[in-house]
Amino acid sequence: MPQRYYFRLVSAEGSVEDPTGVMAANLSQAQVNALAAIAELRAAGELTERSGSWTLEIRDHQGTLLRCLRLD
Repeated sequence: MPQRYYFRLVSAEGSVEDPTGVMAANLSQAQVNALAAIAELRAAGELTERSGSWTLEIRDHQGTLLRCLRLD
């Protein structure tokens, strides 16, 4: 059964919260969706390599950290 996953981008300078999240069948599908969104942000110039080291957190609806990915 699909559930909602939320993303949080974290760097030394701060964090960017995703208050809406995405519906996904499982954690792996949520990760695929998140990495696609990151690629779009990079392509649009909104998340550059010079922006520092970023980490992507994937959380459930209760805020529990499910997966943490370095985006170097």
